[in-house]
Amino acid sequence: MASPYTLKQQTVNTASQWQLEFTWPRMTAADAEKCAAWLDSLSGQVGTFRYSPRQAYASALAGRTLAQSAFADTSAVRLAGWPANSASGLRVGQLFQLGTQLLRIITAPSQADAAGRCIVEFSTPLRANFNAGAAVDFTSPEGLFRLSASEGNGYTLTPDRLPEFGTIVAKEAVE
Repeated sequence: MASPYTLKQQTVNTASQWQLEFTWPRMTAADAEKCAAWLDSLSGQVGTFRYSPRQAYASALAGRTLAQSAFADTSAVRLAGWPANSASGLRVGQLFQLGTQLLRIITAPSQADAAGRCIVEFSTPLRANFNAGAAVDFTSPEGLFRLSASEGNGYTLTPDRLPEFGTIVAKEAVE
């Protein structure tokens, strides 16, 4: 925002949040009824669901943990679990999960240090505190989401009588 009098800028951090839009492909009536029932079970914006984004490259990084405590509103963590001075296997753009939060790497070293640790910067900032030793999931990261609208999420029939859903919109559930 800019002041109309002094023209000074004021920036408000509204906390980044993942947004999700998806459309199911055409399906059988039986499958559409199952999807509609699942959507109804969410009770609009009340319920939550887990979503695991498809990634172009699967990660084999398992057994990684926080090397030290991490605190809410930070955007970098020190991770442990690599052999000393080995290739990190991390890449910019890679997704990982800490707690229920889905995160994307924005900078990471190509090699672990002599203690088998890597400092990773990511987006969005953490929303909770985590103790040292907390598990970090690179192999199948997922986020916690909720629907963005409370309207009914039923399906319609196309002219050839196949069920079709509109676009489903969800946002990250911040708890």
